[in-house]
Amino acid sequence: MRRIFGFLVGVFYKIYFRIRLRHIDSEWYYWNETGFSLFPPSFYYTHSEDEIERTTEETLAELRTMLSEYDEKYNGRSHKQRR
Repeated sequence: MRRIFGFLVGVFYKIYFRIRLRHIDSEWYYWNETGFSLFPPSFYYTHSEDEIERTTEETLAELRTMLSEYDEKYNGRSHKQRR
């Protein structure tokens, strides 16, 4: 009986934890706190530091590539060609 009770407590805790993370993320989006962080708060609770660093570097590299493509497309030409 203790094993079943322990198992159910663990399941309920995991469900509660996921609901709490969803609530934290919804508050984060509601208050528009997305300006200074790459990922929502739940990402930092559910991933290890190594995963966070790796994902951050991949995301920043992707953003740098997009920025350089945008810069080449719109700022690489002379003013006469931009019409």
